[in-house]
Parts: sequence; C-alpha cells; structure tokens
Amino acid sequence: MNIGNQLRKLLEQDGITQKQLAKDLSISTTTLNGYVKNRRQPDATTVIRLASYFHTTTDYIYGLTTLREPMDTPYNADERHLVNIYRNIPKDKRPLFVETGKTFSSFKDNE
Repeated sequence: MNIGNQLRKLLEQDGITQKQLAKDLSISTTTLNGYVKNRRQPDATTVIRLASYFHTTTDYIYGLTTLREPMDTPYNADERHLVNIYRNIPKDKRPLFVETGKTFSSFKDNE
C-alpha cells in the first residue's frame, strides 16, 4: 500500500495543495503530510473521505488499482478471473492475450 504516492498524484492532477485538502477535510496539515510521506496511514473513514473528495475509489487511494474513475458496474466473477489471469501473464505476452480476446469477441452468438 502506497497511499502517499496516490495522494501526491491526486493533488498534482487536481491542482490542490496539501494545505487546501487538509482544510477541506478538516484534518491537520501535519496529519495529511504524514499520509503523503507514508509516515502515517489514514483510518478507513479517512480513506473513504479522500476517495469521495477526489471522486475516485478507495481501491485507487490504497493503490490497488490504476483506474481512477469508478466503474459503472462491478466485475462479475468471470471478469475478475480474466483480469487476474491478465495480471499474472508476463508483460511481453499480454498483447497475445488481448489479441486472443479480440478474436473471441468477434464471434457472433448463434442463439
């Protein structure tokens, strides 16, 4: 978990200072700076507030996903399985996996 990196990215992307964020969330600048520098970990309620403030997900704040925008619909079990397969494939082999998926997606359902 690297919440500090995520917070730095969000602050930079949105052009917000740590001082402004601390004020908006009613937390001390020292506390926020501890989060940004990975010296402290926010509690779950604070992570939820951060995600809400930046219009993202708690998974993004925790660094568990690189997708900042929340998904409209969550993955079902099969989709999660495919994502996990993809993530475990060596990076140089991922394009083959994607191309195979494109081939399968071009098949028409005969039902």
